[in-house]
Amino acid sequence: MSRKKIQTHFLRFFSLFIWTGIFILSGSILSKDLSGIYKESVVQDFETEIFGEDNVKAKLGPDFSPEVRISTVFRTPERESEKSLYVELSAEKNQSFQILFKKAWSSQEFVKEFKFHVYANDGGGSLFILVRDSSLDQKKILLTHFNFSGWKVLTLDITRKVRQDDLVTHKNSELVFLGFLYEAPFERKRGTREVFVIDDILAKTRPKYLLFPGEKALVK
Repeated sequence: MSRKKIQTHFLRFFSLFIWTGIFILSGSILSKDLSGIYKESVVQDFETEIFGEDNVKAKLGPDFSPEVRISTVFRTPERESEKSLYVELSAEKNQSFQILFKKAWSSQEFVKEFKFHVYANDGGGSLFILVRDSSLDQKKILLTHFNFSGWKVLTLDITRKVRQDDLVTHKNSELVFLGFLYEAPFERKRGTREVFVIDDILAKTRPKYLLFPGEKALVK
């Protein structure tokens, strides 16, 4: 075999060796658990704040307002909870309304998702969250349709639903969680009622401006 052919075979083997190493290293990086960059914090646990008619914003006035109060009876079985937000409305008070926090929750970090502990009695309404993102627009994002009974843990990924980077300076932008919007069904059978309960709300966040070249790889 000529020297040129030997050199060609060697270069091919060396290239294959290099690419194999890169592939193995990439697989190792991608398989690494990067969940540690995220932290979970409490948005609202309803343990200390008072909720009532002052938190409700509706069009039809107080005579048609729902019952909104703190409950010590309905509590999520998932966490050590003492209190929750209880909402009840009858067929005669079938209207849409907002439940606004007296003190909105905000974060300067990147918010990946929210987690909610929710009880429903299959009442047929829909629940949205109200947020203000870095574009300063208020947005409503669907959390769930109340077509189930009992407790559920609902996870809402908002990564692609809101803007979280400042459009000018890319600094000091924040996401603000304002409260909820309940949308009533078009009609409700006379004598029926809808009950839903919201317990601990959690947020999963990470520091901003960490670049993700892939779904699982992280580069600072």
